[in-house]
Amino acid sequence: MVISADDAEPRDLLTTLVDAVLPLLRPYEFSLYMLLLRSTGFQGGEVRIGKRTIAAQLGKGTRSSRGSYLHITDKLNALASDGYIAVGDTTREGTRYRVLLPDQIPAVRELLAAQAAPSHGEPDYFNDTALRSELMDRDGWKCHYCGDAVTAANATLDHIIPQSRGGTNDPENLVTACLTCNSIKSGRTYEEAAPDILAALVRRKATVQGA
Repeated sequence: MVISADDAEPRDLLTTLVDAVLPLLRPYEFSLYMLLLRSTGFQGGEVRIGKRTIAAQLGKGTRSSRGSYLHITDKLNALASDGYIAVGDTTREGTRYRVLLPDQIPAVRELLAAQAAPSHGEPDYFNDTALRSELMDRDGWKCHYCGDAVTAANATLDHIIPQSRGGTNDPENLVTACLTCNSIKSGRTYEEAAPDILAALVRRKATVQGA
């Protein structure tokens, strides 16, 4: 029997974003999608916004304006190609985008359906609340990547081998991660994401020391 995302138990938007959108997008793409979704009041639908505003809000000031806008355009096109947004007309006020909610995005629906599929008796450590807590207890409620303590408010489980690459929900493939590190790692392996994770950790420590 095939189970669709509609048959799964209702999820709140934050859970869906972390569990089913974050694993599919690269960090900047996820940030860009979140910016557009937030611009709709997290309701989805149409929003008009310019690349200058996007660049300012996503902190692309280290690039030249032209380079920043080209980078943003590439990522917007990627989101459109994958069905997260639709691009409309452009005026002096910016470009019109139609932003889809996660449960309207084909790739997200497919991942949600896979997560909701019967496990044939195998425990699902990623989706079962009690089993998730067991893994966080196992990891001492510390982020596997940066070592910071986590709480129920910012603790997530990350797939060592990403789900998009066939990673399972077995405990051996799941580690506790803070929301920040999970967001940076996204759908990559640690080896691929390590430079970005370490750079973010250095910035966080510098901020704390300078406070």
